[in-house]
Amino acid sequence: MASFKPVIRKGIINADGKSNIKIRVSHRCASAKKCQVAYIKTQWYIEPRYMASDGKIKPSYPDHNNLNNDLMLLQIEYNKICNKIDPLSLRYMSIAALVKKLTNQTKLTGDFLEYIQQRIESLRGKEKHSVADSCEVIAKHLKDFRSSETLLFKEITPEFLKDFENWLIATRAAKKNTIRNYMCNIRTTFKEAISDDIIESSIYPFKFYAIEQEKRRPRPLDAKDIRRLYFAQEYLSKSEQRSIDVFFLIFFLGGINFKDLVYLRNENLYKGSLTYIRFKTEREYTIKVYPEAQAIFDKYKGNEYLLSFIEHKKAIHPAGRHGYEHKDLLKNTNKYLKKAGEKTGIQLPLKTYVARYSFATIAAKQGISKDVIAHILGHGIDTMTDLYIDFDQDIADKAVRQVIDSVAPQHL
Repeated sequence: MASFKPVIRKGIINADGKSNIKIRVSHRCASAKKCQVAYIKTQWYIEPRYMASDGKIKPSYPDHNNLNNDLMLLQIEYNKICNKIDPLSLRYMSIAALVKKLTNQTKLTGDFLEYIQQRIESLRGKEKHSVADSCEVIAKHLKDFRSSETLLFKEITPEFLKDFENWLIATRAAKKNTIRNYMCNIRTTFKEAISDDIIESSIYPFKFYAIEQEKRRPRPLDAKDIRRLYFAQEYLSKSEQRSIDVFFLIFFLGGINFKDLVYLRNENLYKGSLTYIRFKTEREYTIKVYPEAQAIFDKYKGNEYLLSFIEHKKAIHPAGRHGYEHKDLLKNTNKYLKKAGEKTGIQLPLKTYVARYSFATIAAKQGISKDVIAHILGHGIDTMTDLYIDFDQDIADKAVRQVIDSVAPQHL
């Protein structure tokens, strides 16, 4: 069931020093991960100081009784609309579709910028902060491109997208793959709006606009460079050594994603194996922890987490940073990885993803099948072979051991 509460959005104030009172719609909040949030604009504006945290207008406001009554009636009306919807349909209805029901939006006047803002709020509720950040950047660029706070879905034509692409190149020096990411996100927003019955599929512009991609082949390290990197740690700084340890931990764990790695908790490790839900695919994966990996975990052991890095970052930034700690860690790790690589004489600029690519490449050279490699990397394929591998985890575990031994026959 949806719930409603009058709120004022922080930092959004007009020239008179007043903010619009919005109705915050919270939907599908049985668990925090699934909770969706959107905001509906009302006709009332007040100074932020008059809004209480419980959604009521403070008595210090001259006409607080009447305004509270009007807001209460509006919430009652919204609840009546929800009660008329079949409970099962309401349960699976998206936040955008519900807002459409509440506000009677029409399919041809749907505002893309308003809808993508609702999508951002929904993504934040699901803790998908990276995608939400990307949507915010796109919305800002579109506002700058149009010099407007509104942009209707029907105005985004193939010609509009091409002009926007050229503008990004000319004014933002955007690279081809950056533009591709923006366009893919715009395309996803269109698809969700169509699915939510906000717009007609007939105005979908990507039938006639091709998203281009600059294909860059990943550059992995070979076994020789990996050995060189491992044995060079004795003359690296402490920060560089730590970054190399993270690199090898990723490699020893079959190319585990950096974000998945740093958020692993102690309970994820049981009887020598890691079992965790991958952030990107939301699927469960298991990987055996061999002694080489366990030694690194022991070196940086945390209290709640297998690695202490996130706990240290949370202690530095205790508030307002949830979902971003791993980005700070990744940036810092890559910074020192690059320095370590340069000192070691490795030509390739080192980053954490190089460990992942290197594992996959070496595994392929060892004759390990693509299906097994894909399963280990957590690509989330749904082939029958993938299902068989799930039932026989020993295949994946032996493949990881084979790769580790191939780069270091004496177990490093």
